[in-house]
Amino acid sequence: MGKDRFNLHAELTVRVGDEMFANARRIELLRQIDQLGNLTQAAKQVGYSYKGAWDAIDDMTRLSGGTLIERHAGGKGGGSTHLTERGQQVLRNFSLIQAEHARFIARLDTLANGLSNDYAMENEIAMRTSARNQFAGILVSITPGKVNDELGIMVNASQTLIASITHESCRELQLAVGAKVFALIKASSVVLHLPNESDTPLAKNALLGTVHMITQGEHQSELTVLLESGMTLVTTMSRPEIDRIDLQVGSAVLAVIEPSNVIIGIAA
Repeated sequence: MGKDRFNLHAELTVRVGDEMFANARRIELLRQIDQLGNLTQAAKQVGYSYKGAWDAIDDMTRLSGGTLIERHAGGKGGGSTHLTERGQQVLRNFSLIQAEHARFIARLDTLANGLSNDYAMENEIAMRTSARNQFAGILVSITPGKVNDELGIMVNASQTLIASITHESCRELQLAVGAKVFALIKASSVVLHLPNESDTPLAKNALLGTVHMITQGEHQSELTVLLESGMTLVTTMSRPEIDRIDLQVGSAVLAVIEPSNVIIGIAA
């Protein structure tokens, strides 16, 4: 693919129940009626037959609960067709939603093109830190707080990590949605629980997985957990704690990480 970009496209459709109320083509029909004052010409501009245009208008009228167009017969040059106040309102409202939808798709397009560099970025990070858990990702959300900001980092197609950093740190790093970041998590900050433990704490980073490897040490052991998302996490536990909950290779676990223990960095 070389340097080709990903390009995301999505059509906005508004439904009432299971029925389509409006899409870009139907709204463009209303817009052309508003500009041309003639249904036949408006239908031709949008690519509708005359009957098709009327069917679309009838569907929208029925689902909107109000009359969208009004016809005026006679006069020089024949009759004319105009939008009612309700029709104007539908046109304005859809246009506002359409603009916001376009901005949303543009943000997703930025994220999609950032993902192609994740592996290269992850290799770069690995040479700069000794943290056992290192994840390259894209910042997908920022929830400001009085002291701490909560960040959502998409680290692969199905996994988002939540981090909590001070508002001042967020400002100094100049973080914005769509930015490439990396998340570092110390092995000691990953706490394993059995999925069915009644005292398992509620956490924003509670990740299901299975124990993939256990490396025994004299006092501490290192465990590698394969998450359902395909990621791996490394944690350390004392041997008595491993024995207490009877962890073995293949055991199902819940890996819990406090958002404040997720360190955020950016490329220098």
